[in-house]
Amino acid sequence: MGLKTDSKGNPILDQLSAEGFVDLTFHIIKLVDDGKHYRFHLSASHKKRVVGMDVVLVKGIQGGFDPEMNLVQKHVYQEGVRFRRSGKESDSLIEAIAELYGSKIGPKYMASEETFTAIALHDGRLDLAREPVKLKLFGKDGEQCKDGDYHESFFNVDLRNGIVFWNEKDQGYRKPLLRALSAAKPK
Repeated sequence: MGLKTDSKGNPILDQLSAEGFVDLTFHIIKLVDDGKHYRFHLSASHKKRVVGMDVVLVKGIQGGFDPEMNLVQKHVYQEGVRFRRSGKESDSLIEAIAELYGSKIGPKYMASEETFTAIALHDGRLDLAREPVKLKLFGKDGEQCKDGDYHESFFNVDLRNGIVFWNEKDQGYRKPLLRALSAAKPK
């Protein structure tokens, strides 16, 4: 896939957004396999600024559905994906997302960490190191979460080619997602 990039090779953040949906494109750098997780940094370009964040992804994620498309409960990964603030470029990412979402009140800082439940939208065995995997992320989905904080998105990971696509599921999840990823001050 020929992606548009800036002069440093960072993909243009919102180049695949269409039909009112904000879909984000990132390059994976600094990929580390710690045995239980893949840890990596996501980088993109938005309005000539580098934006990004760190990600921790459970290494052994398997298909969330059986061949009849029934959910495999043991393949629902609580805290399967974690987004982590990596500094000013993460704050720039949150500002960019707020702008792309049309938010009038733009956050200034990214939260230090936000966790998501993850389900691979596949059936059968998966090998994250060798094949692209489409994940559905669920945020603020625990019993103790407030009404109106729940959100969903798609997080498509291609470790082999070093690309991530983070896509909106529904525009109604914009405000809760932005609230979850924002902080009053950096930590």
